[in-house]
Amino acid sequence: MIYTIRMLTYHNKTPSIEEIAEMLRKLPEDKLSQILSLIDRVSEDEGHESGTGICPRCSGSHIQKNGSARGAKRYYCKTCRRSFGETTGSVRFKSKHSAETWADYLEAFALKLPLRVAAVMCEISLSTSFVWRHKILDALNRDITKSVLEGVVQQDETYIQDNYKGNCFAERNLGRVVDAGRKPAYETNRVSGHRHDRGNATHTRGLSKQKVCVPCAIDEDGKSFAKSAGKGMVQPEHLEYALQGRLAEDVVMVTDKTRASTVFCESHEYPLVQLKAGPESRSGKGYNLQKVNNLHSRLKSLLRHFMGVSTKYLDNYLIWNAFEVHHPGVDRLDLKDILQALMGNIGKCVTYVEIFSRPVLPFAVK
Repeated sequence: MIYTIRMLTYHNKTPSIEEIAEMLRKLPEDKLSQILSLIDRVSEDEGHESGTGICPRCSGSHIQKNGSARGAKRYYCKTCRRSFGETTGSVRFKSKHSAETWADYLEAFALKLPLRVAAVMCEISLSTSFVWRHKILDALNRDITKSVLEGVVQQDETYIQDNYKGNCFAERNLGRVVDAGRKPAYETNRVSGHRHDRGNATHTRGLSKQKVCVPCAIDEDGKSFAKSAGKGMVQPEHLEYALQGRLAEDVVMVTDKTRASTVFCESHEYPLVQLKAGPESRSGKGYNLQKVNNLHSRLKSLLRHFMGVSTKYLDNYLIWNAFEVHHPGVDRLDLKDILQALMGNIGKCVTYVEIFSRPVLPFAVK
């Protein structure tokens, strides 16, 4: 077949599709399978060879092949003069599992399946399922935190019960020697020092230092942001920590009547509209707090779905909620396609050691 194609090319005659198909029919099965596998490899490398590939480090497009290492293809960027692999810069970096397994997990993530169900579905361990979830959420965090809220911004805070589940096994999971005399996290970080079962109420009624303050904000276009900032009633320092660098210069802040909001807006010279709690904030006349209240409701529903979230990972689930708010009405399987596009170029991927080593309280607590 190759000899026939060369002869046709020598005589300046390009073989037609029908002629190539006829040649393929006459080939033995082993030769045909070799040609088909060769075509598959060429199609995989087409993006890199044609220069349409993107360098995960500098986003340059001048890419060329650079051999292979341990069976994986390598590429070289002429712009930053660094080499990279097929999974460099993606959520699959240094993963031993196939792209199909990751695609199945992204589908489970989009469907908000529990970790154990996702692990069985993808045939991976429970700890791997946990690490993959937070790799995805960490990548979403980098994408969402690039957005800046503009126009009329509704801002209000909500309070989440502190939770220290999983901290007693974190060092053991990392293979470190655990100090036998070390106290549990709830004794050293919770004001009351009491232990309460997962999903149960705190020992102190109402607002207390056992609640994590989460300032939330959302603009007219539906872009939202939330971040755990401290414990107890909202303070100006909490808003400064959570919202610094997230607001445009010409925003109009709509908040409830709290001292923290007044001090924060005065320090940044933001125009401020303060509404009383109750029917006035829902009247619909001019300004209101409906969007941010709906954001709170969706967040509580998400956390309730997972039967409580450890405080050290709370920010990741706040980003998950913001991601879903940014894509209203999108089908779950369409969310999977959006996630696959985002996971392909995330820069540096977080490691499992960094995930388990996060501080119990991910904010500055006075």
